[in-house]
Amino acid sequence: MVNSVFYAANSVYNMLTNDNNWDKLFYEIKLCNRSEEYPILAYNYKEEQKYYFTIPTGLNINDFISHKLDIATFLKVDQTNLKIEYKNNFALISIFDNDINNNYNDYIFNNKKGVPIGIDLNTKDIVYWNYYSPNECHMLIAGATGSGKSVCLDVIINNLIHRKDVELYLQDTKYVDLYKYKNKVKYYGEGTEGIEEILNRLINEMNKRYIEIRDKGDKKLKSIFLVIEELATFDPKEDKKIYKLLGELLSKGRAAEVYVILTTQTPYREVLPGLLKSNINTKIGLKVNTKEASKVISGDYDTLMNLRGKGHGKIFTANGEKEIQCFRIY
Repeated sequence: MVNSVFYAANSVYNMLTNDNNWDKLFYEIKLCNRSEEYPILAYNYKEEQKYYFTIPTGLNINDFISHKLDIATFLKVDQTNLKIEYKNNFALISIFDNDINNNYNDYIFNNKKGVPIGIDLNTKDIVYWNYYSPNECHMLIAGATGSGKSVCLDVIINNLIHRKDVELYLQDTKYVDLYKYKNKVKYYGEGTEGIEEILNRLINEMNKRYIEIRDKGDKKLKSIFLVIEELATFDPKEDKKIYKLLGELLSKGRAAEVYVILTTQTPYREVLPGLLKSNINTKIGLKVNTKEASKVISGDYDTLMNLRGKGHGKIFTANGEKEIQCFRIY
């Protein structure tokens, strides 16, 4: 029965906003009384991830609890993050965060594997961004407000900033999110000021490194990371030169150990043209609010719409995709 629910959860039970999906779940797991009366969703507090159901005569809260694994599979959460209780004559199903599973400070990481991002929800293994791999170089983090985008970027920067072989260049277009790193990095810029100059500087450094590699062979280089927080601040039509320089850095930077990390709340085709997208091999898709945004990042209209938010996402690389819970950092 669990297997059948699992497959249903990935094909039929996609949109949690559609209350009828619960009817299909309860029918599948036969959660009903002798008169074939099923629980009815009475209240749905989406922001708090709480669901209140009527309890048909002849059933009690233990009947819900006995199907906890099936319900957790339907909601795409670990059953340890699911609580089922009797409250105010209703069956209350709640999803809650388990800090043990995603608190950055609770883990010891192997930096040789890359930058830690979060936990693989299927295997429970740590997911690393292996940025020096041609299959994973450069990164895009996309998600709506509240999806966990800023926290995910914080985790990445906090890991990179403590590495002696790394130089960080940060462009804080919103003046707030990256300000705390201002005096800890090689370069910190605010708004749109200075971005063209920095892109030119990094391209010159990239070309210089290529000449050194050609003339002297492989040598140990410091990895350079350019982080642009909120790509949508720039307009591809108005800022053509910036997009052209960024495209050059993305297409040629990896072999010179120059990497780019971009974030955006609006991952639309206008913001993320093909020249940029095709050269970014690692994409972290968090919860979005439109089908178009989900399609641009994941290739599917619903995949990112169905995420819970708060760091629940998908990571896409040339090696495939994984469902993850991004780390939190305090």
